[in-house]
Parts: sequence; C-alpha cells; structure tokens
Amino acid sequence: MNENERIAAHIRETIINRIATHEYLPGEIIPSERDLAAMYHVSRPAIRAAIDELVNQRYLVRIQGKGTLVRKPDHNKVALGVLNEAKNASFTSLVRNFGIEISNKLLGTGLISGRKYYAQKLGLSPDDSIYGLHRIRLGNREPLALEFTYVPFQYFPDIDEYNFERISLYDYMSSKGHLPVNFQETMMMIEAGDKLRNYLQLNEDETIVNYIEIIGYDKNGTLVEYTENYSRPDKLEVRFVTDYN
Repeated sequence: MNENERIAAHIRETIINRIATHEYLPGEIIPSERDLAAMYHVSRPAIRAAIDELVNQRYLVRIQGKGTLVRKPDHNKVALGVLNEAKNASFTSLVRNFGIEISNKLLGTGLISGRKYYAQKLGLSPDDSIYGLHRIRLGNREPLALEFTYVPFQYFPDIDEYNFERISLYDYMSSKGHLPVNFQETMMMIEAGDKLRNYLQLNEDETIVNYIEIIGYDKNGTLVEYTENYSRPDKLEVRFVTDYN
C-alpha cells in the first residue's frame, strides 16, 4: 500500500467510526471535500478517493445540489419515523404500500416554557425548558401524518443545530444516550378540524383521523418524549402488538 492509499484508508476508517458513534447521523451532510482536506491536512484527490469508496460501500450517498450525506438505513423508506423507529416499541404503524419514500416537512421548532400541559406530560416543572418539533410526514410527497413532538431540552441542548427534515429524530436521541425504548400509547379516532384537514389534504367527506398519543422512556426509565400524531386512516394501517411474556 502506497502513501496515498494509506491516507485514503485512514480517512475512510475515521469517517466510518464517526458514523458508528453517531457523530455523523443518517441523512446528515458531512463536511465538504475542501473542509475534509483541510481537517486531515491531505490533498482533495485523497479525500475524493476515500469518499468514492465509502459511497461504493453504501456508507455515504452523493446528492447533487446538497453534497455528500450519510446514507439512511433502507428501513426508513417504509417506516413512519417516530411511530416505529425504535424496534421494540409496542406500537407499529405500517405503510400499506411498501417501498414508498418517507420524508418530512418541518412546520416549526423551538423552545417552549410555562406550558403546564406539556410539562406534566414529560414529568417536568412548568419552568423547565421543552423543545417542540412539529412535522408533516410525507409518503411519496403526499401527507400521511401530522406530528407534534416534545422533548426535555436538558437532555438535548444542541437539538436546534440539526435539521430533522433530513435526520431521524430517534437517531439523534440515540446519539445523546436517550433513545426511547419503552412506550405508553393511547389511540382513538377523532374528528378532524379544518386546520388538520388542510395539513393532511383530506377531501371534504374525510372527517375522521387516527390520533395516537405516545409517551417514550429511555433505557434508564427517564421520560424523554411526548408525541401527538394525527394520521390518515386511508393511508396508514395501525396495529397494536400485545406481549404475553
């Protein structure tokens, strides 16, 4: 192995390690070739060779106009994000037509405080900061669900630095050691108001939606998530799985 090959191998190993340790999250854009060359004090061709190999190995993907991203797991194409990103969640929402591409549209993010309702749901005091994330879940660019998620800011102080249109919220929470793995879920059918019908692009005669309330706990039993999800019953099949252990 010559010097250039040795350098490229070292860079590949470093990037793979950063992906494995969640420093680079699925869907996140990695630094540019120019920035990586400066970071590692090597030539851009050496960086390009390393990136090419990682693309071939399916660690990374190049998207024209965006850059080089960490490849998302294939299961993200059929999973409805927060509803089944944790493999041992008791609730599973299945997309009826497998193989559709799931994406997100952000409606709003930011800190909230003094909201007793959300503080109570998260087991916090009203003065504790809560981070809110509001998204529309899309399947092949068609709205499937409207989702309002709230997490304790104290566990995720840099959450506002991430773009959750590209990055999985659960991948991010896992990188901070607070992935929800146990859940309490409540489901009901509710009547959709005009605002909800508009977000989900429902027809005039479609007035009922699925409503799921999700409370998530990490492996230590810490309450780290409260989510309200409104989904289209014509697009999503909801199932509950009972464990008889």
